[in-house]
Amino acid sequence: MFSHAPVMINESLDSLMLNKSGAYLDCTFGLGGHSKEILKRLDSRGSLSAIDQDQAVLKYANKIQDPRFKFQYSKFSKIGELFLNKKFDGIFFDLGVSSLQLDDASRGFSFQRNGKLDMRMDQTNKISALDWINKAKEQEIADIFYYLGEERKSRLFAKRLVERRKNKLIESTEELAAIAFAGKKYANSKKHPATNIFRAIRIFINNELEEIKKALIASIDLLQDKGRLVVISFHSMEDRIVKNFLKGKIENKEIENSLKIIGKIIKPSQEEIIINARSRSAILRVGEKLNG
Repeated sequence: MFSHAPVMINESLDSLMLNKSGAYLDCTFGLGGHSKEILKRLDSRGSLSAIDQDQAVLKYANKIQDPRFKFQYSKFSKIGELFLNKKFDGIFFDLGVSSLQLDDASRGFSFQRNGKLDMRMDQTNKISALDWINKAKEQEIADIFYYLGEERKSRLFAKRLVERRKNKLIESTEELAAIAFAGKKYANSKKHPATNIFRAIRIFINNELEEIKKALIASIDLLQDKGRLVVISFHSMEDRIVKNFLKGKIENKEIENSLKIIGKIIKPSQEEIIINARSRSAILRVGEKLNG
């Protein structure tokens, strides 16, 4: 049912796995593409822990019958609590939305597949996209579109949304996308006009940016000396957080992160983009923990 191509698989694991006998942590298991490849590269003394906040991935994690592998259902902001007494040689994050979520219309993540609005990565969360867009005030909606979606027409789209829901609840991805549809202008653009507002709502519903910040900070204490932190991000706000973190800042505040930046940013090859269009915006960054 789901198409899944792990992004920059060789580039990410070449940067992550300096010790084939080491302990590794995959913080975004998804459909398990990166985890499976890590296990292939590990020797018999190595180990892999993996987590994900989406309960739908459990059946995919359970298919991996390997004594070196352990999966736990959790948000990645909780890694500091989950692994209090453990150190890793590498920690990996593949941020953004998984194919499992995007390709399932019933999850309500994508305007490319019409379904009931939801957008919760962790479906135990109380507030869904449907709940929020039909109850939030116009100013709050406009702010979320602007600050989390970087949408220049945020006020216009928020006004349209509020006007439309007066007559009928906005319940489907198709109905939400229609708010931003720009007719002829979209015909000449590669980017659907609803892209930014869908991303904004998803980030808000899942508290994604705060989750990333907490997880990155927690990762410092979980890394061995010389351990690697490898992060793939997919949009500018995610990448800005990762870039600043590796430079020792979170929200313009100095932090002690004990990491040094390894190499330059890595982007997918043209060949990979042709095969997997979802990789086109991916940026990979690498940090290494300093001794002591």
